[in-house]
Amino acid sequence: MDKQGQNLKAVTYQDIVELRDFMEKMASWQEPLAILDHFFQFRSGPINKKRIVKEYYARAQMFHAFYEDYNRLIGLGDELVMEMVRAEKVGTGFEVRKMDLE
Repeated sequence: MDKQGQNLKAVTYQDIVELRDFMEKMASWQEPLAILDHFFQFRSGPINKKRIVKEYYARAQMFHAFYEDYNRLIGLGDELVMEMVRAEKVGTGFEVRKMDLE
């Protein structure tokens, strides 16, 4: 066996908490996005133009809030991932060294 074991990245508890918070913030958009999805689904039958205009304005405001929050959260998620990538490597204690095998 010539292979050496790979070192693992140290992931701090703070990194885990930040990632969990990030995922909760992303998940918080599930219900508003379901409302938007329902609004934009094709409907058959008579169309109430006044109601559609009113709903369109409200949904546009909701989408704009989502869009801004989504862009902010994507940037935050990228930062979290980069921090984890740059994290210090730690040994597992199971590394196999070539000299140990001889």
